[in-house]
Amino acid sequence: MALSFKYPLPSQLFDNFSKQECQHALEVFHYAAQAETSDDVRDAMVRFQGLFPFNRLLGGLARLGLGGQFEGFTNVVNVSYPDEWLYLYWKNGYASVDPVFQAASQSSGTQVWKRTYRQATSDNELEFIETARGFGLADGITTSSVDPACGLATFFSFAGENDVDAERYVHLVEYLGHHLHLALMRTARKDAPATEQCVKELSPREVTILNWIKNGKTNWEVGQILGVTERTVRFHLASIFSKLDVTSRSQAVAAAMEHGLPVLHGLPTAS
Repeated sequence: MALSFKYPLPSQLFDNFSKQECQHALEVFHYAAQAETSDDVRDAMVRFQGLFPFNRLLGGLARLGLGGQFEGFTNVVNVSYPDEWLYLYWKNGYASVDPVFQAASQSSGTQVWKRTYRQATSDNELEFIETARGFGLADGITTSSVDPACGLATFFSFAGENDVDAERYVHLVEYLGHHLHLALMRTARKDAPATEQCVKELSPREVTILNWIKNGKTNWEVGQILGVTERTVRFHLASIFSKLDVTSRSQAVAAAMEHGLPVLHGLPTAS
């Protein structure tokens, strides 16, 4: 009697791949299957990236509402996307105009960016695509798994500056992406409560500073607005970095926003 598997091995998975590439793919699967922490997932993603001619890799979870609409990011694992680009992405709300992410958050599957970009028609979408190119994100592949019942979607994006034969990697990305999806779902349940608690531990002054940074202010400008020295602002930032386990302003804003940073309205302005 033949065994029936929920997610069988695609027969064409290793077509046109060398023995070394096949061994590398199996190694990534091995690490993804054992991932227990976000660091483990990141390690598997780094190894995964080694298979492809892409120099940018990002993965994460997106929260979905009852109607399937995007509500925010959580547990994002950045391997090699520029921090400045991630900051702009969150600050400018690019998730609402990024045609690849819009498709990825609506249904499971794998996209070659070029194909999706060709369908973009609005000025906002076209402007987003050009801005992404300026950050070396000209072409790529994104694979996603959407779970409406849980209100979550996972995504893994590979990007690069140059044209590549992305079609060659679609089946492999989709298959290994499925196992990275399972790994990320396992670790997210462990990591999210701790990060959310860290956000709750931010002081009112730290929340205010993060909101100003989210609005694009420099450390000096924040100091002028709050009537303190730039050194004091840096002191508060060091405390924020420690609490959120990050190393940069953009990472701090992204992590805090993903896990419930209170949005302050009517902030005081400089006199």
